[in-house]
Amino acid sequence: MIGRLFRVYGIILRTFGFTVRPIFTFFLIMGYRAFSAVSLALDPLLFPRLGRQRVVKPVFIVGNPRSGTTFLHRFMVKHGLGCSFQLWQLLFPSLTSRTVLAPIVHRLEGLSPAKFHVSKAHETSLTSVETDDVLVFFRYVDGLFLYGYFLAWDPDASLDILDPEGYVAQTAERDFGWLKGCIRRNLAWYKQDRAIAKVFTMALRPEQTFRAFPDARMLYMVRDPMDVVPSALSLVTGVLKQRYPWDRVPEEVRRRYVERLYLGFLALYRNFHDAWVSGRLPNDQIHIVRYDLMMTDFERVMTGICEFVGQPVDGELAQAIRATAQKQRKYTSEHKYDLSEYWLTEERIRRDYAFVYETYGIGRPAEVPVA
Repeated sequence: MIGRLFRVYGIILRTFGFTVRPIFTFFLIMGYRAFSAVSLALDPLLFPRLGRQRVVKPVFIVGNPRSGTTFLHRFMVKHGLGCSFQLWQLLFPSLTSRTVLAPIVHRLEGLSPAKFHVSKAHETSLTSVETDDVLVFFRYVDGLFLYGYFLAWDPDASLDILDPEGYVAQTAERDFGWLKGCIRRNLAWYKQDRAIAKVFTMALRPEQTFRAFPDARMLYMVRDPMDVVPSALSLVTGVLKQRYPWDRVPEEVRRRYVERLYLGFLALYRNFHDAWVSGRLPNDQIHIVRYDLMMTDFERVMTGICEFVGQPVDGELAQAIRATAQKQRKYTSEHKYDLSEYWLTEERIRRDYAFVYETYGIGRPAEVPVA
């Protein structure tokens, strides 16, 4: 991990120039890890119920960034379909550390990594329900977050991380073991039985996901790549523009970096698609959710999701679904993106992502496809 941190600092120096902030960040990370190590070691002693806690039929929301996963994730958690992590809990999954920090979380917002997000692209805070991929990033300083924000700048960076049989497969046991332990802690914290996690990187290694969680239920969200790709690129580059002098970087370097992000988003779509259509996944444990149908017919889509995960639809949940359905039908995105800003064309996206349009029926008023 320390080696990766030094590599990241070297990439920052070569790409954006000298800055002292990463040095302070390094010592902050070391202190954070020491605190986390002590807290995690104390958990079994202070919370003996952890030994009895089991992860049964977790629900995983999977899909490319900007495909509607955050909306669905937060809706399901808000309306009691299961428990998930707030951002500060992802940073501090230990029950011991949570007990210490819970009373002062609101005072720590200034230290939150969420402050670099552009709010109109992705509104978040320390108490927002967030993606569980953060667990792996902060535990090991590794994974797609590290690649997407830093390693992809390195001219010598390998694309093996996008290979489903490469690096992500080799680290699956490590990452999923840590994820399962954190989910156990969160279930114990909230005293609930069902976990709902949003883990977009599972799209890169879906087969390993079901080997680690054989009874899982997966909601796979798919949205028109013409909307997803520029929006996801804007989300990632927007964070970097908030933090580093983006415009000072030579265009050819920025162009290479954006191309690698583009290939990463393509790999997320491709890896899940190929495993799904080839029959290598347990299709009875996967439910495809089309973003366009969720927007136009949320009540039917959400009812299907509830049936899939075994959640009765009545009372307050039924009312919430109806009310949200009315809002969704009126929703119009205000985000407009210029593809040329990312050196892309509509023709290339439609060509590269043709398999997404064909398999899932994007752009057609068809029913959700079945492999």
